[in-house]
Amino acid sequence: MDGFENIRNSFRLLYLFTRRVLDLMKYIKKQFNIEYIGGYPLFSKPSPGNGGGLLDNWAWDWLNFYFYEFKFEKENIKLSIILQSDTGMWDKKDVKYYELDKFEVAAKSKTKLIFVFKNNGSLDIDDKVTGNETLIKGNYKNKDVILDNDNNNMYCMVFNINEFQNKKLTDNSLKKFINYLNENSIFDITPDRLS
Repeated sequence: MDGFENIRNSFRLLYLFTRRVLDLMKYIKKQFNIEYIGGYPLFSKPSPGNGGGLLDNWAWDWLNFYFYEFKFEKENIKLSIILQSDTGMWDKKDVKYYELDKFEVAAKSKTKLIFVFKNNGSLDIDDKVTGNETLIKGNYKNKDVILDNDNNNMYCMVFNINEFQNKKLTDNSLKKFINYLNENSIFDITPDRLS
């Protein structure tokens, strides 16, 4: 044994997690009948994925599913789903990205999916969400629904990834998001496919 077995197992586990998230995004795309138009890691600038990465980038930049935005669009509907793989850094105060020993322990931190919806104009998550302490700092952890200010006409709902473990839970979570939009007269995106 060369001492790197845990590393190899970790990458295999990351592969399975990544595949699961991608399959979930494909399922949401199909259920909402909305086009996937791309995505990007919310940390990485420049991104190692497009050949622009620097060797001084954060190690998290090279693991871009740590914090990633999937973008969907149809006519004037804009939807982003942000994967926050580990809230550990945000669950503690004044912790730097490289201070892993100060992160909240993995058993207490969460993996979140943040749904962000806008039905007019552009949806610029980079400006609106990464600068919004309510979403990023973890202050939402005891709330189901977050409204960004009405002037931006942007609406957010935060889920624990456990709410997407299987088809039944996934459909229930998607219905919860749709009902939230409908109840607030935001937009009717009710798909026919959800049972």
